[in-house]
Amino acid sequence: MSKAAGRAPASTAAGRAPAGTPAESGRIEADAIARRMLDSLWASVADGDLLRAELETATCMAVPHVAGQHDPEEIEAFVSNALVDKAVARQTPDAAALLRVLMSLGTPNIKQLASRALAELTGGGVYPPEWVTEIGKVTPGQAWRRYDVFGDDEAVAATFSYGETEHAIVVQVDLTGIPIATAVGVASSAPGLVEAMQRIADEDFDRAEQISLAEARRRTEAPLALCDRERDPSLGTDTVAYLPIAKSRVRRLPAADTEPAAEFTAADRAAAVDDFMKSPLAADAVAADEDSTRFWAQVLTGYSSRVPGEPPAQVGPRKLVHILLGHVPNTFDISAAQREHLQAAATAWARWSAAQRELTEAETARLLESLPDAFSRFDAAYDDPDSATIRGYVTDLSASDADVSWLSRSVGRRMFALPVLEFRDGQPAVATPAERRSRVEAEFGGCNPPAGLTSEQLVDAVYGVIEELWHDDANTTFDVARRLFAEGIDRHDIIHRLAGSPAATRSMSVLPAELSARSMSS
Repeated sequence: MSKAAGRAPASTAAGRAPAGTPAESGRIEADAIARRMLDSLWASVADGDLLRAELETATCMAVPHVAGQHDPEEIEAFVSNALVDKAVARQTPDAAALLRVLMSLGTPNIKQLASRALAELTGGGVYPPEWVTEIGKVTPGQAWRRYDVFGDDEAVAATFSYGETEHAIVVQVDLTGIPIATAVGVASSAPGLVEAMQRIADEDFDRAEQISLAEARRRTEAPLALCDRERDPSLGTDTVAYLPIAKSRVRRLPAADTEPAAEFTAADRAAAVDDFMKSPLAADAVAADEDSTRFWAQVLTGYSSRVPGEPPAQVGPRKLVHILLGHVPNTFDISAAQREHLQAAATAWARWSAAQRELTEAETARLLESLPDAFSRFDAAYDDPDSATIRGYVTDLSASDADVSWLSRSVGRRMFALPVLEFRDGQPAVATPAERRSRVEAEFGGCNPPAGLTSEQLVDAVYGVIEELWHDDANTTFDVARRLFAEGIDRHDIIHRLAGSPAATRSMSVLPAELSARSMSS
């Protein structure tokens, strides 16, 4: 999170790395690319072309990604230097227009920098042209969804009128884990995109349907936000560039106009497991090892219904692989009997799942063909040291019928409390109180304690906070921590603040300023 409070001069922009470092080399490369792109950007702004101005600006903001820079502070420093500072230097209406576009598409820090820079220009009598008042003011048209029959992924497209033109955005969403946007596109020909979506319905395992604008928002808003928070360095440049445009368009879509997606409860999952166990398709697996068969049925059923709208047994080829090679190794302590019975139980469950959803013979075959490779790789995935490390965060929680969404939230909270160590050799685990205490002492034992506390008392207070985060299902302390993190405070300093705050005050949205100063003294 960037801590920049204002627009820094070009020579001292926030996050600037020392000369000669890889980050500085990347910044120099990014600056060179940006200079080549700015002519096109200024031309689009001068023409008053709303969509092109947004696309060109967003593309320039994504230049650091092309140069291999992914640190948020470096990216914001680049935008400040290459766009905000350059706009101020030009002292023209077009420059003021660019700042208005940045105020629409930038991060919170960039919005602030651009706003202050625009105030500087208008204070000197330089105003943007009238067309900037229409930036982002699109009118939604219609929406379409392309999805595979298994529920592994989908693409959602929405059309928008913008001035005298029409365009569309399309968001590809991966549904194998927590739904996340993996690709974003902007099409200048909205009818062409809709036609392409309709043609997809003719393919073997894909379908297309028109959906309401509200449903398009429901299916894309959270995946886009997650993609933005957890920027994958492998994302395509166009996706990185168009992500802020897609987010701004989705905000223009209407809120839900129907009942929210169905949520399936623990009782629904338990009923599905019982149905499977009684099914003829499970008979051989149950006869061989009933307990292990039930274990795998609970694991597979629980994961398949972890998000709203997904019924138990909603899996596809990629999701099955994700469960067996990712979710299971990272979550469960597997017995020898369970490991031995995996193939029989998972194959039976997958066949039952296909029958429940009335998949065709070809679709069932496609679902099952991913299993042999997953079985052959399971032992290596489960025995990987990284998997063992992550399992340590949930070893006391991960019953086979545990709610997967709750497990995911618990892991996130616990990994904030004690992040995964980059180098684990010789380092303690995290599963026991003694191990967590050892980690706290290693991280905070050398910190300067605030006035009135000894080093030992500081460690005691920090350990108390870590234990609160570890066990706090209500997320009371974690909610405060997340608010502070969103303000740009790093995790270590947040723990310091919480350690210096009585538990009764931690529900406050902002901790007292004097406490903040007193408790951040590492």
